Amino acid sequence: MGREEYLKKLRSKIRKMPKEEIEAAIEYYDEYFEEAGEDSDDSVIKRLGSPSSVAAQILADHAVKDLDAETRSAKKSLSSIWFIILAIFAAPIGLPLLLVLFLLILTLIIVCAVTIFTLFLFVAVLPISGLFSIIAGFGVLLQHWQTSLFFIGIGSLAIGIGMLLYQPVVLFSKKTSIAIVSLLKRVFDKATYKYKGVLR
Repeated sequence: MGREEYLKKLRSKIRKMPKEEIEAAIEYYDEYFEEAGEDSDDSVIKRLGSPSSVAAQILADHAVKDLDAETRSAKKSLSSIWFIILAIFAAPIGLPLLLVLFLLILTLIIVCAVTIFTLFLFVAVLPISGLFSIIAGFGVLLQHWQTSLFFIGIGSLAIGIGMLLYQPVVLFSKKTSIAIVSLLKRVFDKATYKYKGVLR
């Protein structure tokens, strides 16, 4: 495989990244080949490894770099998780290990997504149920004022707790998605390091 074919394969494996990042990566490796000279294309390819392993590292680095940016959002975290998954699939590791990794990642993502969804649902339902409780309290005000005060108090408490819990739940969801991406990056780095150790 020559330099042009190597760069072409690399470009096809990182095609999901932003265009400017793809161009920067291809330009970097093209310059790497340039500095080594035309006669040493084979030795450069041997040092770099397969286009799949280089692409996997580029995708993983891109995912982690997205997390280090100042503005973090759930969309960026999901994008980073997607790039980590792509990086794992681009890595040339054994199929059984790949399948186990994929299933573990999928399970982790589903468990965290369900937990975050449940917390958001709980935080959203508290103020709504509190509002209904207050309305019910005013509905029985003329019949039994003690029961009315009880319902209004419980409703106000539910609304207050819902409003207080909103910010911690948002923070928890951000921290959880960042922790998942960091964990996936570490797993990916260990898997590719072991694979490179087997090759040497």
